[in-house]
Amino acid sequence: MTSSSFLSSPVLVVTQLDDATADGVIEELNRRSVPVVRLDPGDFPAGVTVDARLGDVGLAGRVRTTTRAADLGQVRSVYWRRPSPYSAPEGVDAQDSRWCVEQAR
Repeated sequence: MTSSSFLSSPVLVVTQLDDATADGVIEELNRRSVPVVRLDPGDFPAGVTVDARLGDVGLAGRVRTTTRAADLGQVRSVYWRRPSPYSAPEGVDAQDSRWCVEQAR
């Protein structure tokens, strides 16, 4: 990654949407003109989608929210702070729900 592409590379902020501490981190990143993609894995798969794979050069793919997207190979860092746990969709029986939660994790 060149220094110019690093400067335009996003930081993933993985947290709940109502995390005031993460809000402060995002404000500072914005002040420094650092691109940010905030997501909560608890929103998967309805509000967050991931297409990831490991290749010869490392991690590749994309993560998308309803408003933003990031190329995983270009992410400069991840700030992980108290994300919501994944929960299976309503109407799924207990066994399928456990499987969905484990696979999402």
